[in-house]
Amino acid sequence: MKQLDPKLLRKAFGSYMTGVTVITAINDDGQPVGFTANSFTSVSLEPPLLLVCPSKFLSSFDVFANCQNFAVNILSEDQQSISNIFAGSKDDRFAQVDWHIDDYGNPILAGTLTHFSCKTHQTIEAGDHHLLIGEVLDFASREGHGLGYASGGYFSLGLEREAAEISVQQTHVHVGVIVEHEGKVLLCTQDGKASLPSVVCDDNDNTNAVSAIEQFLIQQGIQAQLGAVFSIYENSKTHNNYIFYRASASAPDTQGIGEYVPLSELPTLDFATPAMQSMMSRYVTESKNGLYGVYVGQETTGKVH
Repeated sequence: MKQLDPKLLRKAFGSYMTGVTVITAINDDGQPVGFTANSFTSVSLEPPLLLVCPSKFLSSFDVFANCQNFAVNILSEDQQSISNIFAGSKDDRFAQVDWHIDDYGNPILAGTLTHFSCKTHQTIEAGDHHLLIGEVLDFASREGHGLGYASGGYFSLGLEREAAEISVQQTHVHVGVIVEHEGKVLLCTQDGKASLPSVVCDDNDNTNAVSAIEQFLIQQGIQAQLGAVFSIYENSKTHNNYIFYRASASAPDTQGIGEYVPLSELPTLDFATPAMQSMMSRYVTESKNGLYGVYVGQETTGKVH
């Protein structure tokens, strides 16, 4: 039997886009426990069943392997910080979020897109995980977009749609990309000014933003996997729109279009525009903790979602 590389297998599994959930329960001491999971799926409508997969490496694994009740909290697109808290925080996770106990004794996180209150229907040991099948006793859901996850990064379906709509409705949309490889970012330089690789979609081009930048990278010979939107803004003077994506390169080859510059050097560079200078300053800051937002607005004023 072929020996599979665990790291490559994990990466392959991660290419499947999922939502993000936090699974919660109460331990024998009456304390809430929870963990972030994207291994969640619906199973049956009659009876109403769902499935989550707690890992045996979880500190709270014994709780979920033997619990009578648990809850699934589907995070909204603005709850990336909550995902990270329940994925890695060593402090009291529930002290950092708003929550309450439901009628079945399950911890429910505030502000989620949907939550399911469940009783344990069946548990099945499966390799280094358990299959925890729950029967839905109650649920609540609201309008909105869920937090997405793929290839090691978060994405927002709502903001991705907004970027796509801008790219097909507006003329002269500048689509750029922040390509990172091993702590360095690919930059172009002209007249002493640094800039990001980009392409312009004009009136006669029906290509959307994603396709445009993907085709550009292929044409330039850059092997990179496109990630989430990082910034969407309008120049208030020219009324041109700008969309920048994040991307991860699999090789350091630049094919002569620029060079990779360490993240630590970016604050010292002079960028082509103040908007790009501000954007890259934010990128350096957010890269330190892996929490990336999406800027939406104009070149000088806007909001990071």
